Amino acid sequence: MSSMHLEHPSFYENAFLLAPAGIAISSINGVWNRVNPALCQMLGYDEWELVGKDIKALTHPEDWPHEEQQLKELQDGRCHSSSMEARYIHKSGHVLWMSEQVSVFCNELGTPDSLYIYLTDISERKLADQLESVILEHSQDIIVYSSADGTCLYASPALQNLLGYHPNEFIGLKLLDYFHSEDVTNIVERQYSDMDKICARFRHADGQYIWFETSIKIIRNADGEVDKILSIGRDVTERMLTEQALINSQRSLAEAQRIASIGSWEWDLERDEIYCSEELFRIHGITDNKITGRFETLLHFVHPEDHALLLAMLKRAIDEGHNFSLECRLKLSDNNEKHVHIQGVVVLDEQGQSSRIQGTLQDISEQKKMQQLLEETIDRYTSLKRYNPDAIISLDKTGYIVSVNPAAEQITGYSAQELNEFHYTDLFYYEDVGRAQQWFQQFMKNESVDCGEMRIVGKDGSVIDLLITPAPIIIRHEMVGCYVMVKDITEQKRKDELLRKSEKLSVVGQLAAGVAHEIRNPLTALKGFVKLMMHSDAQFPRYLSIMKEELDRIELIVSELLMLSKPQTLQLKVTDLKDLVEEVQTLIGTQAIMKNIEIQLAAEQGPFTVHCDPNQIKQVIINFLKNAIEAMTREGIIQIVLSVDALGHARLQIIDQGCGIPEDKLPRLGEPFFTTKEGGTGLGLMVSQKIIEHHGGKMSITSRVNYGTMVEVSLPLTEHTLKEQSVMGS
Repeated sequence: MSSMHLEHPSFYENAFLLAPAGIAISSINGVWNRVNPALCQMLGYDEWELVGKDIKALTHPEDWPHEEQQLKELQDGRCHSSSMEARYIHKSGHVLWMSEQVSVFCNELGTPDSLYIYLTDISERKLADQLESVILEHSQDIIVYSSADGTCLYASPALQNLLGYHPNEFIGLKLLDYFHSEDVTNIVERQYSDMDKICARFRHADGQYIWFETSIKIIRNADGEVDKILSIGRDVTERMLTEQALINSQRSLAEAQRIASIGSWEWDLERDEIYCSEELFRIHGITDNKITGRFETLLHFVHPEDHALLLAMLKRAIDEGHNFSLECRLKLSDNNEKHVHIQGVVVLDEQGQSSRIQGTLQDISEQKKMQQLLEETIDRYTSLKRYNPDAIISLDKTGYIVSVNPAAEQITGYSAQELNEFHYTDLFYYEDVGRAQQWFQQFMKNESVDCGEMRIVGKDGSVIDLLITPAPIIIRHEMVGCYVMVKDITEQKRKDELLRKSEKLSVVGQLAAGVAHEIRNPLTALKGFVKLMMHSDAQFPRYLSIMKEELDRIELIVSELLMLSKPQTLQLKVTDLKDLVEEVQTLIGTQAIMKNIEIQLAAEQGPFTVHCDPNQIKQVIINFLKNAIEAMTREGIIQIVLSVDALGHARLQIIDQGCGIPEDKLPRLGEPFFTTKEGGTGLGLMVSQKIIEHHGGKMSITSRVNYGTMVEVSLPLTEHTLKEQSVMGS
């Protein structure tokens, strides 16, 4: 055999490479030295992955002891060949059954030198053996073997006994066509695990449907895709019917308990027939307790003014399958009225449609009379409170709101019903909650408490300033709560604040006009000097043009300072906000580098085109970046984040790692002459805020002491940009 290999190397080489079965040549110790393509494909590895691999690494652990014994017998020369069936592990992890034949090659001295291993995939045959075993174990159940698309490949004999079909006539049919139409959607749309179970109805040969509980085993191929499906179904119709009967019994028992000693009624929606109990007629004084009929014949017992309410409630319950409850009036034969409480339960049929309604009817006329008397009694004592222009809120001794007048509803924005569920602390602004608690506790201890100013939060989120005056509620010589008289002073305080700001703005405007006037004169001289230098023979016209451009921008910035005294005309252009940010980053970069500060720009996919005056927006960005640099006393990073928010606005965030701003000073940012910087005037932030507002944008500042500050500016994107981003998102 060795001499033949030397004489005809190409023949054996081709046989090795082209063989349909897997072939491996290994050392006598079982290390593979060479493998053919068929074996690589069979096990899912590349050739270089298998060469040098020990056969033990690929053999199933349960089969290795027998494999090892065979290998020792070949190594010892006790046999020259062997054959066995063993499991090999595919690269993907699943197991393959192999028929393995091994022959020994000896060297010139006759000593075993290498092994010739011939492998054939017998997984399909093994699977067939397993199927046969499963069939024997589940002879009373229907066993179906199908393809990935649900085509039947095999059906067990139990199919004929349970469903009336011969197994052979089922081969090649789509199983999904035989399931109940109401179960198909759930079968198709649900996610299956490799071992799963479903319960659905299957059509018998005579047309009826039988409930089956089916266990499913999904068999995958080498690529992990679904290859075959093994299903074992068991008839559970009797169990399902028993469960449904139990559910119906429990429902009837619960309803019977709930309607005990109360008049009951039932409305068959399909026949439009209503049945009333004897108790119902006796409760309401109707002598003919045999009255039954259509809904319209009994509707005349309901007060005409309550017809619409009852019909609307019934329609909604029938359409949505919901229970309902309402109060209405009955018109009796003696022209008297009775208030009743009606409850109903909608019963659904097998198709999920409303088929009938069961309910109760209870006379609550006496309760209504007592309630009306109680309300009249309360009205006698609360008329002054109801028509008082100031809000009056009554609290119990634990602080819960008992009643309010209309003025309280108007001030807070909440309805009386909503306020009656509140504790008084739920209304107060968080900074005033502690003071309000102390105020209430002192008053309830009969300690002297004066009126005071406090803030609450309205339903719309607004902060409302109030002047609060307490008064005790004393019943039977015991203080059971207190009245709180409330006067809204928000508008008064706002006017006072506006007056103060107006005075400040007037001073700022005068200052801005004076500063602009004084700076423009030297700027005019500088511009003339730059123009003369541009005609010089020196080789620096490029730098001179840059100087002129920056001087023009400085002059325009100074002009914008006049916005504090008179409005300026915007020179709007369609501009990419990212370009402006990059220009400012380049301009300010040198100043940042001198302080070992890095400015980083992170921008989402653009464009970020906005209608703006580029020079004004650049000035805003410069102001914020300079503030960030000055706030950082040590090296660090300033982040510039450019994105698009949910409202379709370009969002610019400048985040520093500076000293931060105390929380109590944040609300005052933007006021003239208020600043957190030594030597600052507070005008820069004020001008920036005014520029942003003129562009239809918004600005917010958040800060944390010793951590840093974030300035966020949002500007509306152009319509073209919004459409482009919408297309990219879709």
